[in-house]
Parts: sequence; C-alpha cells; structure tokens
Amino acid sequence: MTMARTAWLRKAGGGLLDLLFPPSCLACEAALEEVVGGVSLCESCLGQLASINGPVCQRCAQRVPEIPGDVADCGHCREDKLRFDRALAWGKYEGLLRELLLKMKHDRSERLARMFSRLLIADLGEKLSAGNFDAVVAVPMSGWRRFVRGTNPPAVMAQIVGRELGVPFMRRGLRRRNSYPQKGLSRPARFRNMKNEMWAKAGYHLGSFRVLLIDDILTTGATCSEAARVLKQVGAAEVTVLVVGRTSAN
Repeated sequence: MTMARTAWLRKAGGGLLDLLFPPSCLACEAALEEVVGGVSLCESCLGQLASINGPVCQRCAQRVPEIPGDVADCGHCREDKLRFDRALAWGKYEGLLRELLLKMKHDRSERLARMFSRLLIADLGEKLSAGNFDAVVAVPMSGWRRFVRGTNPPAVMAQIVGRELGVPFMRRGLRRRNSYPQKGLSRPARFRNMKNEMWAKAGYHLGSFRVLLIDDILTTGATCSEAARVLKQVGAAEVTVLVVGRTSAN
C-alpha cells in the first residue's frame, strides 16, 4: 500500500485506521504514541533539526556576526539586486533537516510538506501575522518537473500557510520554464540561470499587494528573486520570502 493511500485512509478512517497503521516518525520511522500539532517526528529527531540562532540578515535571512548596535545585513545583499524585500527561514539547511527537505521534493504523500507547514506556522506565526499579507504565492515549478516528481511541496505549504493565516493562496499566477537545475552552479551562474525563467499568466494582477512567497530552501536567493521580480511587475508592492531551510553559506 502506498504512503499516499495510507494517508488518505487514515484521514477517512479515523481512530480505527490508527490501530491498523499507527503513526510513525517521518525521519526514523519509530512508532509515535501521538502526533502533536501535525508534526510527525519523535522527540529525538525533532531535536536534531537545527534552528537559526542569533542575528540574521533582514533581507535574505543569512546568519551574520553579532555586532552590538549594528543593523544586521550581509555582504551579498549589499552587492546583489535581490528583488524581494525580506526573508524568513525556519532552520539551517544541514543535517537531518537537509535530508528531510531533499526527501520532501519527491514525497508524493505530501506528509513532509504538510508537517513543515505546521512548523512554519507554530514557530513563525507571529511574524507572519504581523506581515499583514494580502496573498500567498508559491515559487512555481515547471510542468515537466511537477509531472516527474508527482508533487509540488512549495504549493502544498503555501496552501496550508495561507489557510492558517486567513490569506488567499494565489495558485496559478506564476509560470516557470523547465530551466537547468540550480544545484552545483556558482552564485553568479545561479542568477544567470534564472534570468527571465518565470512569467505571470495573462490577466494576473496584484493590486499593490503585500505578498508572502513560499519555497522550500533559500541558497543564493536567485530563484525567489526572479519570482519576486515577476510579482512586482504585475503590481505587488512588497514580497516577503518564507522558506523552511536556509543554507549557511551562499
């Protein structure tokens, strides 16, 4: 039985199915007595997910040195023309969090995407509510990649986060070509690779909206920057990026 079918049956069958298919940790598969807040991780695995402590760049969420009285920003953001206005990241893209995010990219059951959505809301909910967003948008995935993977985690997370915030999820406004993968490219090459790789559907307009743009991982910011550029072309006033994992160096 596939994980997707099991997940559907658990939702439909309720308590009886929990007896037949008890919940397990999505990382180590250890049995769980209960799933609290939609987070299907045991205490040990949850404790292995590295949070981001200390000051971060307000623009790209990169960790920066702590300097008393200094405004936190990073050298890259002083040089690059990032099109989004700020970024929020849940944790460090390393160790177990990295493993789970890589697994999420091909997780057709979408259990990991739903779980990370709950963690984003639980830990960053106050900051997200303070953003007073008018729309939630997912970084788009090409149709071919969506077909091959069978899932689109940023869209799953955007839908859940939008619902929890009471903000509409703009599902199909952005389009993306099947561009060359960013993995392994240098920082300058990543920006070149994403140039003009996204566009907005005809008639798509955001009237001075404050937009929350959701993706899984932020490395150089090239992908989110291109998406933000297009969103601002069609009227967005501000774009805030929200990701689960932030790389420690870019």
